[in-house]
Amino acid sequence: MEKILILGSEGYLGSVLVPYLLSKNKNIVGVDKCYFGINNTKKSKNFKLIKKDYSKLEKNFFSQFQIIIDLVNISNDPASELNKKLTNRINYYNKIKLYNKIKSYKNLKKYIYISSCSVYGNNSSLINEKSKPKPISLYSKLCFKYENYLKNKKEIKFTILRLGTLYGWSKRMRYDIAINKILRDIIFLKKVEILGGKQSRFFCYNKFACEVIKIIILDKKNKFLNKVYNIGIFNTNILQLTKKILEIIKMKNISILHEEHNIDRRSYKVSLSSSKKFVKKSFNFEKFVNNSIINTFKKIKKDKSPFNNKKITLSVYSDFLKNKKI
Repeated sequence: MEKILILGSEGYLGSVLVPYLLSKNKNIVGVDKCYFGINNTKKSKNFKLIKKDYSKLEKNFFSQFQIIIDLVNISNDPASELNKKLTNRINYYNKIKLYNKIKSYKNLKKYIYISSCSVYGNNSSLINEKSKPKPISLYSKLCFKYENYLKNKKEIKFTILRLGTLYGWSKRMRYDIAINKILRDIIFLKKVEILGGKQSRFFCYNKFACEVIKIIILDKKNKFLNKVYNIGIFNTNILQLTKKILEIIKMKNISILHEEHNIDRRSYKVSLSSSKKFVKKSFNFEKFVNNSIINTFKKIKKDKSPFNNKKITLSVYSDFLKNKKI
């Protein structure tokens, strides 16, 4: 059985990906500093968690793995700006160290790097992988910088997944991402506050991202290697998104407070062409979107601490930096 290493296994996506792959009988080792707690708590003979900074692991440690999935990033734009030196280290320089440790291992079949569609910045045309990236934030600039490093070096077999803005329930829940926050505020505050709202976004359900990763892992023909894919399931702006969510979950008497002033300069629409490569021709994106929002809505309704600061990435990193724990 192939052995899979997931770096950042206890983060927002990792906390969904680990149980998803375990359900497919995969053998996984997770590495995480556990800033957001230990979230993969279900015991399994096929999963081991190492609570450590992966950049501190010895080179020989990586020799046992056939697949490495790299989820490690300070991925929230405001959080990435808190301490630029720290962000550069975590999001770029540590990855170069990792690359140099793993590049000589012939048994490494696939390295999957999770990037972001935010590398496209502000773009009025419909985006595909041939479109020119225009990263704005430090986070997106470093994503693109490391992508180029991977492509230029060509010493390991990689797949780059530029994910749309994620949403969906996770044991390491985040309410600093659009759909999750809108749903939380609708449920618990009966109102939604929108800044700007006309900026376009590409959205990706976290379980859809997990399915794409699974397909790449299982692919025996290596048709996804040394390529970049934009992954998500629909485009919309925040104003339309809020109205769409209210239609889907059928909640009434919700106040929408719209402030036209917008501090977010990112705006882009992304083609579904790459996402369609990972689904059957009969796959109904609209139906899947509706079901994913309903499922997320049902999970968030059961959240007993929806306003806990630990569910806001910026707050967590701010506390760590303030207390010098990072």
